[in-house]
Amino acid sequence: MAASQQTIEKKLIEAKDKLSQLKIEEELVSEIEWCLGSYAHDKNPKGLYEKAEQALNALSKFKKKNDKKVSKKLLDDLTKAIKKNGK
Repeated sequence: MAASQQTIEKKLIEAKDKLSQLKIEEELVSEIEWCLGSYAHDKNPKGLYEKAEQALNALSKFKKKNDKKVSKKLLDDLTKAIKKNGK
């Protein structure tokens, strides 16, 4: 498994956990969980990157109103993990 795939998987799990903790985007959390399960089975990371972008958007939007509840590091790490995909 490529290091970038391990990174996106790890950062997506962190983002999912943060979304769950904040009790926002419950449907996205479910989709991320499904995607992680699918990735574990087929090792195709495409869905991980798509969901990571959605999670990044949701967390960035939430941070604008609740700055202290979402760390800049989480957003930066997620952004870097997405960019490693060549975007």
